[in-house]
Amino acid sequence: MKFCKQTLTEDITLYLTDAIEEFSVEQHLDTSFSRLGLDSTGHVQLSSIIEDHTETEIEPTIAFDYPTINSLLQFLEAKYLQVKEIT
Repeated sequence: MKFCKQTLTEDITLYLTDAIEEFSVEQHLDTSFSRLGLDSTGHVQLSSIIEDHTETEIEPTIAFDYPTINSLLQFLEAKYLQVKEIT
């Protein structure tokens, strides 16, 4: 598993900027994806972006389980550190 918090944040925010008209990184890091207007297809697209970035299979429900940019990144960072300790 590879992980770069800055790059993944940029990938996610770029997608959300394209998908959600009123999206703002400064205002929406802790706003749920559903509240921003992201539908289930958008949630699955987020998991695809994460898979591409981490080169690891990700559950398609991850954006429902960790529903904000910050919570999602915190989870992934902790998972990366855990995997890094094992290897």
